[in-house]
Amino acid sequence: MQSLPFIDIIIFAIIAVFLIFRLRNILGEKTGFDPKADNQSKTPKNEKVSNVVDFTKKVENLKEYEFSSEIREIMKIDNSFKIDEFISGANTFFKMVVNGFVEGNIENIKKYVKPKIFKDFQNAIDERIKEKEKLIIDILSINHTKIKNIKIKGNIVKLEVIFDTVQIKALQDINDEIIDGDLDEKIDVKDMWTFERNFKLQSKNWTLIETSTN
Repeated sequence: MQSLPFIDIIIFAIIAVFLIFRLRNILGEKTGFDPKADNQSKTPKNEKVSNVVDFTKKVENLKEYEFSSEIREIMKIDNSFKIDEFISGANTFFKMVVNGFVEGNIENIKKYVKPKIFKDFQNAIDERIKEKEKLIIDILSINHTKIKNIKIKGNIVKLEVIFDTVQIKALQDINDEIIDGDLDEKIDVKDMWTFERNFKLQSKNWTLIETSTN
């Protein structure tokens, strides 16, 4: 068998190293919501650390927002703001909150939501525990996430977000009997959550300040 010329071996070696490097970069990319990200950001001494959520994951095909005057206004305040990153992170955070609420453990989101919202979540969980009930919520899909409204007042921005999802929801008693909902029924659920961010702060994070379900 004829051996490969030395120059060909060098070329193949370079290609192999390049492919390995690219693969490592792709597999090593951070995706989704990372609550530790807030701890890694530096805050000026004179600024308070806000209770916020860092939205980082990107999604595609959101050109419908590119010509929004409100989005342009936000980008005037902070030109690094990207609506696609916000929406993707909001989806991740939505599932994180719902799962924590179902499991009865929401301590990991405490600093990312308004105190009143956290108290409402915790009261509902405590009531469920008191009644020895078990909540089941299975988010089968997030069909659409839409910005319903944007309010800008100075450096404070509020985004009202609608999560259009398909879920299975049920409530069981201590004997696992269904007392509300149906484990075999898929239902369409629309939640509207309001997020707030102070763009004067260095942190690029958002706070959940209001929730409602239709």
